[in-house]
Amino acid sequence: MPELPELQIIAERLTDLLVGQTIVKTIVHNHIVVHGLPVADFMARTLGETFEDVSADGKFLILSLTKYDLVLNLMLTGRVRVIPRYKRPSSHDMVSIQTKATSLWYSDRKKMGRIYLVEKGDYSQVADFAGRGPSALDPSLTLEVFRRRLDGRHAQIKNLLRNQRFVKGIGNAYADEILLYAGISPFRKSSTLTSDETKNLYHSMQKVLTRIRDILSERSLDEIASEKRDFLMVHNRGGEICPLCGGRVSEVSANRFKTNYCQTCQK
Repeated sequence: MPELPELQIIAERLTDLLVGQTIVKTIVHNHIVVHGLPVADFMARTLGETFEDVSADGKFLILSLTKYDLVLNLMLTGRVRVIPRYKRPSSHDMVSIQTKATSLWYSDRKKMGRIYLVEKGDYSQVADFAGRGPSALDPSLTLEVFRRRLDGRHAQIKNLLRNQRFVKGIGNAYADEILLYAGISPFRKSSTLTSDETKNLYHSMQKVLTRIRDILSERSLDEIASEKRDFLMVHNRGGEICPLCGGRVSEVSANRFKTNYCQTCQK
């Protein structure tokens, strides 16, 4: 699942590749991902629209056009690619958007993602967009703001980090990485964190996400789409050696999500 660092770099790559280009054809290859509009309207309204900007907003990609915004929630397996010419769609390809110079493809192996075409700046019809917290890397999310957002919460700390209403942009994988660096068990209740642990968690969140973003900034759009996360220290490494202490990485699975952590490092 693409998380905030991936989406920020994807937005930068798409900005370089698409901004200034005008859409000449849109094809919906699988209607299941299109929300909020009939497919025929979705395709017709994009014609003649020009890409003006691409940005990441939490776990959403926003492709700003002349009159509309294309909003993508890629969910677990949604991916975007830009290729020089049109190709034969695969069973995983959901939508293709063509300009004279290139084509943007949205694919989704599990068909769980969503794409919307909305009036510019109006996200009221986009599911799960409203009511989210600040971005995990937003400069306005200071340590004091982070502390205030923790006050009165009693959830398991990993679940809280993944809760987009708390902070937006963190998913399953990077929550594991943040908690390893913070030395906090994913199963701790947020209400049990000391002042120092809260401070450590905040700074670990900033450092881990920034480090990952820096690594991804050296990779191409296709490399990011392949989701090669060879830089992860603990997530998906159950049974391997913890890079911090040399102990074994533990793994627990629940509700289709894996949690990986080090019982020695994380308390």
